[in-house]
Formats: sequence, C-alpha cells, structure tokens
Amino acid sequence: MQNDWAIGEFFVKPNGPNGYWSQPGGPGTTVFPQQVQANSDQLVVTPYCELTGTYIGSCGHSFDQVALWRSHDYDTDSSVALICCPLCSVVFRTIEPFEDAVGGNSGALLNSILYP
Repeated sequence: MQNDWAIGEFFVKPNGPNGYWSQPGGPGTTVFPQQVQANSDQLVVTPYCELTGTYIGSCGHSFDQVALWRSHDYDTDSSVALICCPLCSVVFRTIEPFEDAVGGNSGALLNSILYP
C-alpha cells in the first residue's frame, strides 16, 4: 500500500479542512488564503495582524501549537505522528513511532521541544 500523506502536502484531503485551502505552487509551497499581515485601518473590527503565533510553518500560517495526527507509514511498517499546521493540515514533519511524539518513549521531551 501507499502512504495517504506526504511532507509538504495537505493531510486532510482535498484542500485541507473544509476544502478551504489551495496550494497553487505544489507540495511544500505557500498555502492560500494567507493570514492578514497588516491593516492600516485602526478604527475597524478587521484583524490588524494575524501573524502573532510562536511558529510560522512552511505553509505560511502562524500558530502556537501544531496539530498531531496519527497515521501509518507503509514504507517502514510503523505508526507515525504527523506534525501538521492546525489551520490547513499541511504536514511539516513526522515522528516514528507515534508513541515517541506523545510521551510513550524516552525521546518525547526532545521531540516536544523540536515541534514543529
């Protein structure tokens, strides 16, 4: 069998959660729509800047914590943790086995520091 995920692509298919996102440049490129970077209107209710998260992913979105999905890697026949953007579900990196990402084994602290 073939993996249903790839690094740099949406994990939730098609086009991420709710089909809202697009990646016109292909895998590993910026995902649209992007978050608001700046707004010169100071007396309105539209967001001024949405890029206030701790991390900015390869998709271009800003966030404070990643989405962690469990899947299977058929190449290594092991469970895998997919480290994804919580907005668009683009896969940033993987940790195998899944338990290493959630505290089941000794590498959990190191992996939690390295997110995303």
